[in-house]
Amino acid sequence: MRLISLLGALLAANGAAAQTSVADSDIALRAPSAAWQPYAKAQAWAAYDTVPIRELGRDWGNSYAPRNGRNVFLQRDRVEFGVEKDGWRIGAEYRLEVSLQTNRDTVDLYHLYQSHKTPDKALDFAVYAQSKQWAAAGARVGRTFTLPEHGAGNPLLMVSAAVYGHARNHDSSASGKVSYKPDTAYRIDGTYANSQTDYTYPFMPEATQKSSGASISAALQWPLSSQLTANLAVNDLWSRMRWTNLPSKAQSIASDVRTVDGDGYINYKPQIAGQNSLIERTGAIGASTALNLTYRHLQWGLRIGAQRIAGTTIPEAIGSYASRWGTFSASYDTRFNMVGLGYEQGPLRLRVRTDSLPFSEARAFSLETAMYFAFQ
Repeated sequence: MRLISLLGALLAANGAAAQTSVADSDIALRAPSAAWQPYAKAQAWAAYDTVPIRELGRDWGNSYAPRNGRNVFLQRDRVEFGVEKDGWRIGAEYRLEVSLQTNRDTVDLYHLYQSHKTPDKALDFAVYAQSKQWAAAGARVGRTFTLPEHGAGNPLLMVSAAVYGHARNHDSSASGKVSYKPDTAYRIDGTYANSQTDYTYPFMPEATQKSSGASISAALQWPLSSQLTANLAVNDLWSRMRWTNLPSKAQSIASDVRTVDGDGYINYKPQIAGQNSLIERTGAIGASTALNLTYRHLQWGLRIGAQRIAGTTIPEAIGSYASRWGTFSASYDTRFNMVGLGYEQGPLRLRVRTDSLPFSEARAFSLETAMYFAFQ
């Protein structure tokens, strides 16, 4: 079944990619200082509603447990490093981003197809899946401003801008209807679209690809009292990405199917019409937001907040304790049910989160590490 095979590529192949555009969940702005302050940070984060991450591209087996309604796959990697001085920040970064959203019907259909079983009753599936992916390296310049004091301390505002080059793109979408009746087997009507840099579709002319991008982000740290602080960060508050001569494919698919072979695969006679072309694509990355409140009492700390990423809200609570051996923390997010442990000592920080042990069974996993030095 052509449409279902394409759905499989869309739903499963994204495990090889990643996404990052999220506002930092532990926003920590620093007042401008004359000291040279090198920094570095790496983040890897993945979450999938439907199956454990290791099952991407496999048959989904007994681990299949989707959500009713909207199902998402989010994965993000980010590496950045640079230096701060006198309120200025200059650095380099690499971002690789993917977001996939689909509905329960679509993942049920793909799971049924992978099981090679013939349904025992009539079924109708409303198919919808959309994946957005891009990756790029670039340079970022930021400035931290100390705002006038309002009784509890000086608020800090950071504004930064990044430029990107040699950006890659891979966007896919599928929609339509698949019906099954025992007497007539399957009926498929749908559309599929795909664009991908570094790929040449058949009968497509050669052309030089070009890409560029820019983004503006902001973060605010506002003391409400000596113990309570509000934090807000918005990544990609404004952004623009552009690709020229981007290889693209669009297809419409119709098929009446009558038989199933001995291995459970569907024999079909598709009617496929489509076009391969080179297009120009311009669009925004899409803002990611983090908002939290941090309360501190003696050596204890509590942070409650939420992130908003690709239309998905992720509430999270983090508790911490500062000891002479370092700061230990524990966290829990209610969207993907991830439990986390963190440790910070001097300039170094490490945090690991997962929804399951061993990690190979996890549907959601995150690893963050960072270091921050100050030289007078």
